[in-house]
Amino acid sequence: MSSKKGNIIELFADKAVLAVAGLIALIVLYIFVIRNPNSIEYAGKELSPTAIDNLVNQKAIQLQNQLRNEPNAGKQYKSKETEYLSMMQNSIKDVNTTISFPLPGYSTQSLGPTNRVYRVPQVGKIEEPSVAIVRMAAFVPTEELSPTLTYESAETKLEDIDLVTVESSIDSGKLYSQFRESFAGRNISQEWRKEQYAKPVFAKVQLQRRTQQPDGSWSDWADVPQTKVCHLKKNLELPKQATEFGMEMAIVQFSKSEFRDEVLQPRVYYNAIPSEPWISPPFYNERQKRIVKEQEDVRRQEIEAEKARKLQERANPSSLRQPTRQSTRPAVAPQGDMFPGGRDAGGRQDPRQQPTTTRRTIERPARTEKTVATQPQASTSEMEMYDAIRLRPDTNPADLEKLVFWAHDDTTKPGEKYQYRIRIGVFNPIAATNWFSEEQQNLRDQVVLWSDFTEATDMVEIPQTLHFFATDIREIEKGSSVDKTVEVTVARYMLGNWVIRKYSVKSGEEIGKAGEPADARLEQAGISSDTIDFSTGAVMVDARRVTEWIGTGSLRSREYNELLYSLDGKEIEKMPIKERFWPGDVSKVYKEISAALDAEPVMLLDWGQAAGGGGGTRTPQQQRMPMQEPVPGGGFDPFTPRMGP
Repeated sequence: MSSKKGNIIELFADKAVLAVAGLIALIVLYIFVIRNPNSIEYAGKELSPTAIDNLVNQKAIQLQNQLRNEPNAGKQYKSKETEYLSMMQNSIKDVNTTISFPLPGYSTQSLGPTNRVYRVPQVGKIEEPSVAIVRMAAFVPTEELSPTLTYESAETKLEDIDLVTVESSIDSGKLYSQFRESFAGRNISQEWRKEQYAKPVFAKVQLQRRTQQPDGSWSDWADVPQTKVCHLKKNLELPKQATEFGMEMAIVQFSKSEFRDEVLQPRVYYNAIPSEPWISPPFYNERQKRIVKEQEDVRRQEIEAEKARKLQERANPSSLRQPTRQSTRPAVAPQGDMFPGGRDAGGRQDPRQQPTTTRRTIERPARTEKTVATQPQASTSEMEMYDAIRLRPDTNPADLEKLVFWAHDDTTKPGEKYQYRIRIGVFNPIAATNWFSEEQQNLRDQVVLWSDFTEATDMVEIPQTLHFFATDIREIEKGSSVDKTVEVTVARYMLGNWVIRKYSVKSGEEIGKAGEPADARLEQAGISSDTIDFSTGAVMVDARRVTEWIGTGSLRSREYNELLYSLDGKEIEKMPIKERFWPGDVSKVYKEISAALDAEPVMLLDWGQAAGGGGGTRTPQQQRMPMQEPVPGGGFDPFTPRMGP
């Protein structure tokens, strides 16, 4: 027993083993039970795979719920475009304009323009408009013009154009004085006076038109675009929004004489018809009245000469009987397919109407003199008056008694009826500023100060370029039916000349044809054309016998045949057959075409002559331009574009 007490290792060995085993058991418990050996750190935490799966599923459910919900309206994107453009226009901001330096004897109060106020003048009313229509064989550009491609250097092609010009005027002296009084007058403080605002800058001449509808009503007013010969179209576009910087730029640009003239007095097409030189509407209308009067005087002289000749024949019938019969023979009514004036459908002279006597030969110069006398030419006084109103680079509108302006319409269509109105506008120099009085705050965003529109002009009817006339009828009985054939003459206007074809039309047949061979009259005028379009779009329906009562006091009946035709297959229209039964307006047109065919063909001017006003004078820039190639028989080919340099 004593020996057992003496060995301390043997005494505590079993306890030590138990302690070590317990410690190992605790470590194993902590590592494999309390602390999971498969856990990892996620989002700052030690998580087991199961916990990680649960956390991911929760996040997915939350994200799915957010996608299903409406977006957060408080976090919408706001465009920075306006702020960016503002910075581009004026990168210097937040400048204190009220800073003043102390000067001896002066106050240090603000001298800035923050409290200035102007009274913007009104443009007011303009004069009543004048309107004129000029029939042109115009050199039309085949490509769009630009500041680098002007009318003189572009390719052109001859086309028929009915150019309508509307003109008006404004008291420019009064307008200039009003602007000076408003922005630099004596009643304006010295520090408020702005010389650059004291001169009105013209922004636009606005031309509008409306079209008469088939039922007689009028369409809405619509703007007329600028012509094809304007090479500053894009430059003349007005600012869409009133900004201080944009207004200053526009005023500087439109102050140039080139822009001013294109706004107020735009140029016209070069016209290849020598008898139709363009001048502004009042002088053109006066010129036309003078021409009509001259023609009436010539006709009156011819009638008086014919009366004198007949009186002479009665006084001495034996001496003039034979020459009279020979000279009057060519003047008989046209036969067969001959058109009034002694020409056939191709424009050739009837051999039966060629001069065969000495008397007829002597009368030929008188006919030539008549043709020259009735040729429309602008007189010297008309040209001088027109030249006096034209603007030049050195013209100061403030010195003019009245400023004349006009606008053109080159988009007209034959047979249409229009009315026009016009107004003029100047730039609002203080637009987009706070310098307006309380009663003029509505002008702050207004780029242009407009005048009132004029009253609508008289109706302008564009001449037709295609006519047809029922001249005769043939009726052949075939059993119980009657075969009706109507003789129809179709006239086509081409580049200043009328050409005709005759057709025999039956029920169900179209009046006129396309692709007809070239006309001899056009060849005489030097115009090269392979085919001519005589199609009218009208189809003959039938011809019928009509009885009508005429007269005022005592009525009497007359019978005539009537052509029934349709243009659209729905409505039937009618035309009397034979000239003596036609309405007055139809007979007038027929006689005008007959007179044109009886005269010599209109020889067209080339580019150089048209650009020089008909005299062949060309500017230095135009002298560098090549001419169009001549064609056999004289003249030039109007259907071949003129090449630029």
